Amino acid sequence: MTVNGIERMTLCDLDELISLHEEYLNYGDGIRPHFETILRDPDSIALKYMLDGKMAGLFIYTKGIALSGGHDEIRAQLEELSAGKTVYTGDAVLVKSEYRKLGIADKLCAAMIQELRRRDAELAVHEFWVYPDGYIPASRMFEVFDTNIFIGRFVNFYRNFHHFGYICPICGKECVCAAEIYLAEIPGEAE
Repeated sequence: MTVNGIERMTLCDLDELISLHEEYLNYGDGIRPHFETILRDPDSIALKYMLDGKMAGLFIYTKGIALSGGHDEIRAQLEELSAGKTVYTGDAVLVKSEYRKLGIADKLCAAMIQELRRRDAELAVHEFWVYPDGYIPASRMFEVFDTNIFIGRFVNFYRNFHHFGYICPICGKECVCAAEIYLAEIPGEAE
């Protein structure tokens, strides 16, 4: 019997998670160790949406402030702005193309927010990938997190990202994509 809906990811999901990440986000030698660490960390939140026995989408958030490739100066700014509050960082958000428009992202997002609240998270860091043409694939997240503090748009944010074992599916090793960084308040309970 196939169960449809939201489940927590485990290490048993690692291969499928990597496959989806490589198809929709980026690929390289750094992906497997990164997600092994996340899935082993009890503070991480890794949710998947199962549909007909397949992972149709996923949301992953990690505790603390983490940016792709380091960026110590931006991280320090985020730490100052968060002033000791409990912060989680969005690590991966995706829904397979054939399952879009079915409300899966909305369901995963609602479950993620519930889980963030349960863990007393107050703020979330979002690193929005900006393609060279300006398109932001995860821009729908703005609708969910109403209070977003814009930290900045950083051109060539992923420059030298291949040194960390990540290859951009659009640019290849020499990535010229930008990132927009936001610090968002976790939405409260609906009244």
